[in-house]
Amino acid sequence: MLIIGVDTGGTFTDFVINDNGKITTFKILSDPKNPEKPIIQGLKPYLKRDFILIHGTTVGTNAFLEDKMAESGLIITKGFGDILKIGRQNRVNLFSLKPEKPQQLIEKRNVFEISERVLSNGKVLKGINIKELITIVEKIKKRGLKTIAVLFLHSYKNNTNEKYVENYLKNKGDFFITISSEIFPEYREYERGIITVLNSSLMPVIYDYIERLGSGINKNKLYIMQSNGGVLSNNSIKKEPIRTLLSGPSGGLLAAKRIAEKIGEENLITLDMGGTSTDVSVIKNSSLILSKERVMNDLKIKIPMLDIETVGAGGGSIARVDRAGALLVGPQSAGAFPGPACYGNSELPTITDAFVVMNVISDEYFLGGNMKIYPEHSFRAIKKISKKINKDVYQTAEGIINISISSIERALRSITVEKGDDPRYFTLLPFGGAGALVSCILAEKLDIKKIVIPDYQGVFSAYGMIFSRYSKEFSKSILKGYEKDIYDILVKEFKELELLGIDALERESIKEREFKRFVDMRYKGQSYELTIELSDDFIKNFHNEHEKLYSYRKDDNDIEIVNIRLVASGKIFNATEKQRNEKKNEFKLIKSKVFFNGKFRHFNVYKRADINSKSKLITPAIILSEFSTIFIPFKYKISIDNNHNIILEKN
Repeated sequence: MLIIGVDTGGTFTDFVINDNGKITTFKILSDPKNPEKPIIQGLKPYLKRDFILIHGTTVGTNAFLEDKMAESGLIITKGFGDILKIGRQNRVNLFSLKPEKPQQLIEKRNVFEISERVLSNGKVLKGINIKELITIVEKIKKRGLKTIAVLFLHSYKNNTNEKYVENYLKNKGDFFITISSEIFPEYREYERGIITVLNSSLMPVIYDYIERLGSGINKNKLYIMQSNGGVLSNNSIKKEPIRTLLSGPSGGLLAAKRIAEKIGEENLITLDMGGTSTDVSVIKNSSLILSKERVMNDLKIKIPMLDIETVGAGGGSIARVDRAGALLVGPQSAGAFPGPACYGNSELPTITDAFVVMNVISDEYFLGGNMKIYPEHSFRAIKKISKKINKDVYQTAEGIINISISSIERALRSITVEKGDDPRYFTLLPFGGAGALVSCILAEKLDIKKIVIPDYQGVFSAYGMIFSRYSKEFSKSILKGYEKDIYDILVKEFKELELLGIDALERESIKEREFKRFVDMRYKGQSYELTIELSDDFIKNFHNEHEKLYSYRKDDNDIEIVNIRLVASGKIFNATEKQRNEKKNEFKLIKSKVFFNGKFRHFNVYKRADINSKSKLITPAIILSEFSTIFIPFKYKISIDNNHNIILEKN
């Protein structure tokens, strides 16, 4: 059976086909309006065979960021109808005289209060008022709402009332329903409300997309990447689309971790620069870093996501001059269409066009020679900018590159320096179509000594997807203070979650299973928690981690367990990869003039397909790859390892 990874980006849709260990890769221009079409088109030659498709999608992310989600209704405990509007009263800009309100996920007219009450200990004080529920459903139908979120006070302790409403709604119409106690069974009503309404509003969008994609691939098995780096079946994602908000970038981190293990690198900074944006992250001590909450559009979303920082700087980011005459780049992107000016469909000056003007990107070998580009269009587009800032076309092109690199540098510092890590002791791993174009310049700015440019770098996220695993997190709020036998108490609490995990793995027919147990802990009186893996020494580990982060610790009696979490995971498929034979060293050295640091310089130009571990490459150099260009403007020792990775080490 074929295992296929597909990553849909803003500019290109990437394909990696694993046929019994043999890897085939290709790209197709994305279609933002119909993102499933390029996938179906690319998979046409494989439809006569059985395959498993693992897909990273931005459909949910784009719907959320562009506010194109379905209009949802909210049924909520009486007296709490304004909870999402009030929020936490946090101010992003503390001293602003006009504080910005967070995105409102739901209109006031779509909030329906109902008489019910569950106490904090789980006791049902008041059941559902059926007359009120009948009236609410009639109003919902009259307004044409198809998605409904249900959020009741303390339902994480007892969801009897929420389940009652859910069952009633299922019998009264064809609704998309999300109840808070199933999507996020944890305390804090505001955060639970955000996730519940957001999931509800995304359900029709993701459901329709998966249905269209599923019918186009002959109902072959389809799995979707989650934000936590695991995959879920398409049917599970239809019910929990909120888990796809960082679907695409997660695949790249899985591939990076795989490469790190192969080459023995424990600490990596990853740089995924595509056509629309750049994603940066860190791998520390060979482990991916998982964040329990993320702020998107000023909303705090408390679901497990890989810790990824995104910048609106990609190959298609558009350069412009503001009213004050300053040169700006991004976050607007030319996307797949019309695309950069060099694609021949527009006069939009982009980062890609700047590299074309500097003669870094070859017009003869763009996408391995499979896509024609038009350098004259790039020159024309950049020249319009150059006249506005009174610079020549080459200086303007380099200025566009430097501005975009500055924004990426800030993101890299935010995930390292600002979190207490020194980037000098990390290895930089760039991927994506444009990652290797900027990696050497960024490494120079951050004083990083080593860069590893992986094989399949241009389709790296799709490559990582073919080695992904099923992963599902289950959580429960317990709010329990310290007791002498707290470890044994927690082990018993986990039994319920373990049964849920076993059931989920059984449904996917997963035999090879792994369960990891975590606890969210804090000192009494604190508002935020640290997540610690459950072990015999988990309390000691909490004290140590708290002291490391905040420089103080307290006694055991002061701790409080807030939530418990179980991560159930396992292999769905067994993806192997055959070692490719090295090609003979038959490269032809080409000399080229490239504009860099204010003047034209001589560069050696190589094709990646023509070099091997015995090749002697001399910098400054450009290495032309099938889906990307590697720009090496400084002195580096270049080597190629047994896994076909290009290693750059500072002389």
